[in-house]
Amino acid sequence: MKEYHKNTFEGIGPSFHENSFVASGAEIKGDVRMEEFSSVWHNVSARGDVNFISIGKYTNVQDNSVLHVSDDYSCVIGDYVTIGHGAIIHACTIEDHCLIGMGAIVLDGAVIGRGSIVAAGSVVTKGTIIPPHSLVIGTPGKVVKSIEEEMEHIHAQAVKYKTLWTEGYGILPNAGGEVYHGEEIV
Repeated sequence: MKEYHKNTFEGIGPSFHENSFVASGAEIKGDVRMEEFSSVWHNVSARGDVNFISIGKYTNVQDNSVLHVSDDYSCVIGDYVTIGHGAIIHACTIEDHCLIGMGAIVLDGAVIGRGSIVAAGSVVTKGTIIPPHSLVIGTPGKVVKSIEEEMEHIHAQAVKYKTLWTEGYGILPNAGGEVYHGEEIV
């Protein structure tokens, strides 16, 4: 992984797998943990100060997004998650194989169920529980339909991002793991 500006909060700093990537300009502070083949892109702010942030495997957090916590809730992001540009993920849980659209906001204590999509610009309010395989649209976000058939496309989207930075940008060209081969994405 390329060097980035490590910041500690009360003596605790970020902990990232060696096969992960943090782009220049990202600001990572405090207890932020990231698993293998995940990436955090330009100008992302991830601040694990009063609680922790966990980013699972093959997850990408795109440019200008914000990850933060509260006293009562950590920020937990599962495996194979794509968080679109400019999203705000605040003290909530995003389960595996989810896509959070550009500019979407997910607030304290909310849980986005496995295999769900939160549409661009939607707001999931505090404490909302979204069932697995849901499409969420609007402000406040409402489930409009079940999308179980989209799971493999969400998975492919996350693997495409991993392949983009490891091979396309040449950051870890021999990293191994899953590789995108043109499968349909979301």
